[in-house]
Amino acid sequence: MKITPQTYVISDHHFFHNNIVEYAKRPAEYIGLLIKNHNKVVTDNDKVLFLGDLSFANKEKTMDVIGRMKGQKCLILGNHDENTIGWYEDLGFQVSEPIYKVFVNSAGDYPTLLTHEPVRDLPKNWYNIHGHIHRGVVTEFGLSERHFNASCEPLNFTPKPIYEILADWKLQRKK
Repeated sequence: MKITPQTYVISDHHFFHNNIVEYAKRPAEYIGLLIKNHNKVVTDNDKVLFLGDLSFANKEKTMDVIGRMKGQKCLILGNHDENTIGWYEDLGFQVSEPIYKVFVNSAGDYPTLLTHEPVRDLPKNWYNIHGHIHRGVVTEFGLSERHFNASCEPLNFTPKPIYEILADWKLQRKK
């Protein structure tokens, strides 16, 4: 899948995780909320990059949920994604290693790593779109303004297009 600024990102769905409602302070109906919010912004032709920790259920239950979500899907495996690559491909995902991509806008170049876990030792002038930390603000974890937490909780359970993240980083550069 070609990643562009129009690609959506989101992470840490944790479908059917028994403790996620309590751990991440999610509403009990979070699965329905994730599907509804996803389909409000994503069309069948859009690309969505899932940054890991997809599901704790079997293939049939996971397929039922993923099958109701629009878009072309790519998955970067997270620390809880323990099935085979073929298992995720059967769900309709292209599975990828972490991605390095240079995005360009009017403020310049944004060398960006797309990962599940945040990259703590980012090279100077690099950026990181990641998940893993759920409700946390990146500064609480010793991360910088060049990190963007794409976990579903801070995104209000809605995928976000990369160009909006780049616009935020552009504003930060002007400060």
